Amino acid sequence: MLIKLAGMGGVAPKITPELLPDNLAQTATNVILHNGGVSSLSDTVWVQTPTKAGAANTIYRFGRNHTEDGYWFKFSSVVNIVKGPIPGDTEERTYYTGDGAPKKTNFSLATGSGSSYPVVSYEMKIPSPASAPTVTQVETAGPEVEEQRAYIYTYVTGWGEESGPSLATVGTADATHLLDISGFATPPTGAYNITHINVYRSVTSSSGTNYYFTRQITVGTASFTDDTAIASMGEPIPTLDWDEPPDDLFGLVALPSGALCGISGKDICFSVINAPYAWPEKYRLTCDYNPVAVAPMGQGVVVVTDGLPYMINSGDPESTMMVRLDDEQACVAARSVVPFGGGVVYASPDGLISITQGGIKNLTENIYDHKAWQAINPSSIFAVKHDNRYYGFTSSGGFVLDTSGNFTTHNITATAAYVDPVLDRLYVAIGAYVKKWDSGSALTHTWKSKRYNLPKQESFACAQVLASSFSNLTFRMYADGVLKHTQTVTSDAPFRLPSGFKGRRYEFEISGTDHWTHCAIAQSMEELKNV
Repeated sequence: MLIKLAGMGGVAPKITPELLPDNLAQTATNVILHNGGVSSLSDTVWVQTPTKAGAANTIYRFGRNHTEDGYWFKFSSVVNIVKGPIPGDTEERTYYTGDGAPKKTNFSLATGSGSSYPVVSYEMKIPSPASAPTVTQVETAGPEVEEQRAYIYTYVTGWGEESGPSLATVGTADATHLLDISGFATPPTGAYNITHINVYRSVTSSSGTNYYFTRQITVGTASFTDDTAIASMGEPIPTLDWDEPPDDLFGLVALPSGALCGISGKDICFSVINAPYAWPEKYRLTCDYNPVAVAPMGQGVVVVTDGLPYMINSGDPESTMMVRLDDEQACVAARSVVPFGGGVVYASPDGLISITQGGIKNLTENIYDHKAWQAINPSSIFAVKHDNRYYGFTSSGGFVLDTSGNFTTHNITATAAYVDPVLDRLYVAIGAYVKKWDSGSALTHTWKSKRYNLPKQESFACAQVLASSFSNLTFRMYADGVLKHTQTVTSDAPFRLPSGFKGRRYEFEISGTDHWTHCAIAQSMEELKNV
């Protein structure tokens, strides 16, 4: 009788050890599966020690053109951070929610005086003026034809961002009068970076009435007389229906369209494309369950809730339509939501759920039953995607699911994770440190086979392990639940197993740090010749 271990896969706790397929394992810890072989996951390596106090629930590498040990954002809360979709941006404008009101920063602000990054940030929103301007007639030569003019104004930041408009005030200009514009409300105190005011004037034509740019003045300018000819006026106001982002906005993500998306109460909110500070109320969609997280999928958005999930057809806020999916798969952990495998994956009460254009699937249906899944505390899961693998972390370690369906575990305990798209590396927060994943010395891996139930009691005489090296590799054999033999494997030559006993239920385990590809257990040396 010959037992071969080859094409090793991951674990499936749902299946009793006797019924596991031959390639699956009872234990697959700290392993990396390469084309059926088994290698060790390497330890993490220190990269940086952020100075900001508190446990890290969010880390983010800032300074895309700097080294990995340069600037790390660290937050004790769950913060969603995205690079701003700003055409031609050279300042690395970055937007985030979860640290009080929504915020934004750039390189000079975030890395300024101090090391508790981000050092300085602005509010994401730009408040609209609180009052209408004052319009007063002044005696001077004016237009030949009397004009009824309405005036509004907006605030403009040092970054060139523009608020929604004030209320309007109407005045009359005629041949002997122009209009003096004054009464501009002082911008509110706070980190808004408001430096200028744009003034707009109404113009009526055959196509209707709109407001056109008239003049920009610095904050603090008391008044000016509007002598701008219609032919010299600028573009129509772009911000007429722009609103501020909600103060409770959370779960921020960036979409391929250039819009940002987030959650406020039961509303799914979108920013204006390429204007991440503007969040018109007309772009909001309302769920009948409480949204937990949003994630991009293709050109659209997946919304997961505490009830049923939803799909939004487009990331263009002007053409969104939301459809509820009638699958009772609630999301129990917002940090578990990750774009993966052409869809979006998240933790539900029943397992890891994948939503794609083709429908909803439980990726762990054949790996975990409900009881076993609940035992790992799915509400504690946070996750990232890296190298086509879903890395999930829990309070006691974590797991990896690859696109082949292999599910393996590891015993590295982290509190946050981040995948850097520029360096293509995974980083984790462990204690006070940021560490690089799979970069240090090899960890001891363990792969334990299924339980082989034989028709009758048998004994095995010899075994053989094929590996790339033999610096640290150990073979163990269990019979009827009892460890019967431990062998340090030093070469690919067959080795003898102890005699004097028989068993019906056999299990085999290999541990160490060497990469191995095959293992065979036989009743005679002759049987091993063809291995």
